Amino acid sequence: MKTVIVQHEVKNFIEWKKIFDADQSNLQKEGVQLKDLYNSATNANDVTMIFEIPDEPGLFDKVMSDPQRQAAMKIGGVVSKPTISILNKV
Repeated sequence: MKTVIVQHEVKNFIEWKKIFDADQSNLQKEGVQLKDLYNSATNANDVTMIFEIPDEPGLFDKVMSDPQRQAAMKIGGVVSKPTISILNKV
């Protein structure tokens, strides 16, 4: 398993979260498990997600580049390019 940390800014956290929550079952089917969700203490629209994914090369890129997911991110109001860190547990 790998840990993935994704951070980006959204227009409106409450509206974004509705779209995000609706996609969780799809992510789980693809092997991506949400572990934690945070927003900044100083900017509620600055969102950080922590996922666990199988140790399969390219899986997260494949999941994130799905056209339906990209469209959902736009509808959800993602306004910044995501910062993504893929980590190995040591």
